[in-house]
Amino acid sequence: MSGEADYDLSGDWSGFFNYPIPRPPVSFEAILLEAEGRLTGSTTERGDLPHTMSRTLRAVIDGHREGMRVEFLKMYEDADGDYDAVRYTGHVEAGGDEISGEWQIPGVWSGTFLMIRGPRAKASVERSVTEKIEL
Repeated sequence: MSGEADYDLSGDWSGFFNYPIPRPPVSFEAILLEAEGRLTGSTTERGDLPHTMSRTLRAVIDGHREGMRVEFLKMYEDADGDYDAVRYTGHVEAGGDEISGEWQIPGVWSGTFLMIRGPRAKASVERSVTEKIEL
């Protein structure tokens, strides 16, 4: 790799997103595929709202990376009417194994997110989620 823009984001990722209100973070798993700056993939997460509680929510990802900046749209399968797509904008950290930034449902609300790639990613994300909800 000749520079920071050469990172290939393809792989398995673990992450979490925070709500803009006092609620525990929601963890998710993602599979990203990158080809010439285009990002595609999928996510799974456990529903945490009253109408999605205990369901596994699946979504597809479509977006791009330009240098260290990442943008993608997460489009939920079987959307229930509240919203069907969430826009993510983030920054790839040095090393290419961490992405952090903001998610947004335009005109509704937004929050922060963190994604980590690698064999220890899930444990690290679970630890971060636990640390965030302890007051």
